[in-house]
Amino acid sequence: MKAFVLAGGLGTRLKPRFGDLPKPLAPLGGRPFLVRQLEWLLAQGVREVVLCVGYGADRLERELGDGTALGIRLRYSVEESPLGTGGALRQAAAHVDGPALVLNGDTLAPCDPWALERRRWETSSIGALALFETAEARSRGRVECDAEDRIVKFVEKDALHRGPAWVNGGLYAFSPALWRLLPAGSSSLELDVLPGLAGSGSLRGLRFPGPFFDIGTPEEWERAQRHFGG
Repeated sequence: MKAFVLAGGLGTRLKPRFGDLPKPLAPLGGRPFLVRQLEWLLAQGVREVVLCVGYGADRLERELGDGTALGIRLRYSVEESPLGTGGALRQAAAHVDGPALVLNGDTLAPCDPWALERRRWETSSIGALALFETAEARSRGRVECDAEDRIVKFVEKDALHRGPAWVNGGLYAFSPALWRLLPAGSSSLELDVLPGLAGSGSLRGLRFPGPFFDIGTPEEWERAQRHFGG
């Protein structure tokens, strides 16, 4: 199964710490975050990866090349102007040749991606989403499922929420049918596409134990840094 990594973000919130360094290259425990993602994919048996890149694309390609040094095959889908996560995936459609994993470029969700794809396939769903429990979900959007693990609602950040909740781990398994649903131009996978899939009953959630890591903010980067050492 091929993986698509959404690595085109500007990383604005990390600029005070890392300057103009592309967010996927932010060091974590002394190694670039994207390298940790790719090594995790390889350990799961995924050897073909498409990097959906924008800001800093040239530097990313200089650093990683074709992936040979990592034992993985890398291809690049470069956006000339920001397209959002949905637009970036649509632009990479030529690389789609079957069911695929999709990863946010700033999250690492240690789990079994094959279990995620199996859940998608067994339920004839267009997509399946890795869910992780967080002790305090006020600052995150949470995900609500029915008794059969169909995702029924995405709730945006809710300052009034108290206590734990299941949240989006930034890892998906998708049928090729997803790419026919992506709108033209710039779009957000999370805001413009996933709610519609949930509304049609075409999206499943699979709960995984343990933590996941997000480097999108300085606070979350620091938490991940403590875990990975440094």
